[in-house]
Amino acid sequence: MSKEGARIHTFMHKLEIDHPQQDQIVNSPIYTFRVDGPETLASLEVAVDRGQWHACRRACGYWWYDWAGYGEGEHILVARGQNRDGSPIGSTPRRFTVSLRKP
Repeated sequence: MSKEGARIHTFMHKLEIDHPQQDQIVNSPIYTFRVDGPETLASLEVAVDRGQWHACRRACGYWWYDWAGYGEGEHILVARGQNRDGSPIGSTPRRFTVSLRKP
């Protein structure tokens, strides 16, 4: 396989955090994360700030997690999953900020 083909293959099997977007400001007391991944994905979890892993639900072609009870400030979200063949898959960390103050 060519180097270009290998890069495309790797990209297609990476988890993509759709929401929140990089550097997004979240201003709601409840927020739903959305992650996209390959159809071969059997399970997916998310963690915020290197904390506990939380199982996501699959619906409408994406993986979702409803997040609540969080504090203000900068946060880092990561996702990890497992394909049906048992191989692991992960995301790039996503930085975002929570600001619940009214303008």
